[in-house]
Amino acid sequence: MINQGKHSVLGVNVHAVDYEFAVDRIIQAAKDHKPCAVSALAVHGVMTGVLDAVHARRLNGLDLVVPDGQPVRLALQLLHGKRLPDRVYGPNLTLKVAQALADSNLSVYLYGSRSGSP
Repeated sequence: MINQGKHSVLGVNVHAVDYEFAVDRIIQAAKDHKPCAVSALAVHGVMTGVLDAVHARRLNGLDLVVPDGQPVRLALQLLHGKRLPDRVYGPNLTLKVAQALADSNLSVYLYGSRSGSP
């Protein structure tokens, strides 16, 4: 499990973590009935934060921002010396979290859904 902390990439804070840490943090929040706002951020997301200070504040207020794109992962390495074996790709993270939720017998709420809806 890799957690090398949160580091600024052009003013946007990105956590130098791997899948295992990200999934564990999200699942622990679910078990504790606590919110956990997460974003898998690629270059476009970083640059949107660079160009829009309000959006940068939103991103920097999230609980976990994972390096979705290889350039973001490489920026963590070049700017902060944080070596990660791979990016934390959002679709793969979603599947891993869904599996961990199922394994832990935890439910998931998808924004816009309703209890009992088909």
